[in-house]
Amino acid sequence: MYVAHNRLPIQSEDQRKMLEERFAKAGEHMKRVPGFAGFQMLRASDNSHYIVSTTWESEQHFHAWIESPHFAAAHGGQSRAAGQTQVATYEVVYNS
Repeated sequence: MYVAHNRLPIQSEDQRKMLEERFAKAGEHMKRVPGFAGFQMLRASDNSHYIVSTTWESEQHFHAWIESPHFAAAHGGQSRAAGQTQVATYEVVYNS
């Protein structure tokens, strides 16, 4: 399994609301993406940022998603996340 964490800084209450509304719908759409295994959206306890965590069957599935036209459509026409986001990826070593 492969996990990607995307850190999204929050600049305003309007941005927070927009992100939560947008990502509330994302989980259902992602279920149709090959290799997708799970999704979580975490809000920092100080409300400064979110972590969007996606789990994939493999690293190859994750890279296929971020290079796909569906990813670009979901991210405003961009083939990769832009702006101030920070993405970290992980290979799952142990899962219980």
